[in-house]
This record gives sequence, structure tokens and C-alpha cells, in this order.
Amino acid sequence: MEPARLALYAGAVVQAYLLGAIPFGYLLARYVAGIDVRSVGSGNIGATNVGRAAGVKLGLAAFVLDLAKGLAGATVIPFSMFVIAGGKVDVQSGVVRSIFTGGGFTDLKIACAFAAVAGHVWPVFLGFRGGKGVATGLGAMIGLAPAPTLAAFGVWAVTAAVFRYVSFVSITAAAALPLLFAAFERADLARQWRLFAAVILVAAIVVWRHRGNIRRLVNGTENRISFNRGPSP
Repeated sequence: MEPARLALYAGAVVQAYLLGAIPFGYLLARYVAGIDVRSVGSGNIGATNVGRAAGVKLGLAAFVLDLAKGLAGATVIPFSMFVIAGGKVDVQSGVVRSIFTGGGFTDLKIACAFAAVAGHVWPVFLGFRGGKGVATGLGAMIGLAPAPTLAAFGVWAVTAAVFRYVSFVSITAAAALPLLFAAFERADLARQWRLFAAVILVAAIVVWRHRGNIRRLVNGTENRISFNRGPSP
């Protein structure tokens, strides 16, 4: 690969990391509700702790924004750099479809998706102490593998309705994602091994980041799904 294109691709990965590192949950809780979410509840900057500490609306906003940065990191950033670097886009199939399924830049999408998740989990703006990667990982995986990821989100929703432990359902959905990907892509799994490896890696990060929750689940001290209606006036 020529140096100019390599530099553009490296720049895309850095941009995806910095986008992922924007701590939307912390910013919303701090500047809308006046709460340092790192000092309350689990101390996590993710949507669940934001919802518990600052209200369900801010928790939902944090979830959507964290998902969006993962999705953009896996699609918009690599697509833009691919085009700038001289990559071809199949206009007849539609630009949006090219962003999600376009050939020729799959490895760049994988690298940027992982960088966005890494940015959320280890954000440079908060001393590398970030969230657990659920919402950002969901967005990134939608950008890489939409069908199995949406199926895994279905697993999350059903499990949440039954068990009402955010941590348990997140771990379950993350663990199910590689299996669902293998099922969806069984006819082409050998060719898709890089993408499969990325799915496994992101799922592993999410599970690993929940290791404290796993201990509390085993000990019977984990909190069930519960949110405040909003910040105190």
C-alpha cells in the first residue's frame, strides 16, 4: 500500500478512536444534571449508570449517542477515508449500501470499528477509564455485521424482559453474537474470518468489562434494572 493511502487509513483509525473516546454519558450527567457519574452508583460512564444516577431520559440519550459513535466509527469514517484515498463506490447500489457492504475496505472498517469501541472503553479524555462497550459495541457491530448483531440485540431485549439484570443480559447478548454470526455466515465463514475475529474480540471485551458484575451476579448482590425518573431539581 502506498504511503499516502496508508496515512489516510491510519488517520481514519485515530479519528474512530477519538470519536469513540467522547464520553457522552459523563458529559450529559455532568452538564445537564450536575452529577459526576463516576462518583455515583457503579462509577461507570455508560448509559445504565447514567440512567440510574441522572434519569432515564439522559440514560437513553447516552445510549443512543454511544451507539451512534460506534456506528459512525465503523461506517462513515472508514468510508470517507476510503473515498478520499481513491476507492471506488458502486453508485448504482446506493451510497448507503456501499457504506455498509462495500467491498475493498472491509479491513479498514474492522480496524475503525475496534478503534471506536476501544475509545469508549479506554478514553484518553478520562484517563483511559471508560464504559463497558455495550452501546458503542452494538453500533460498531451493526456497521460490520447488521443481521447477526440485530439478532443479538433481540436476545438482549428478550433476556432483559425475563431476568431484568442489565449486566446479565449484556453478557448473554455479547456471548451470543459470535454464535449468531457463525450461523448467519456459515456458508462463507472461512472467507469472513477477519470479521469473525473482530466480532469475537469485541464480544470478549464486553464480557471482560463486566467481570465485576459477574462476581456480583454469582454473589447475589447485583442490582436489577432500575432508573430514576430524572435529576433532582
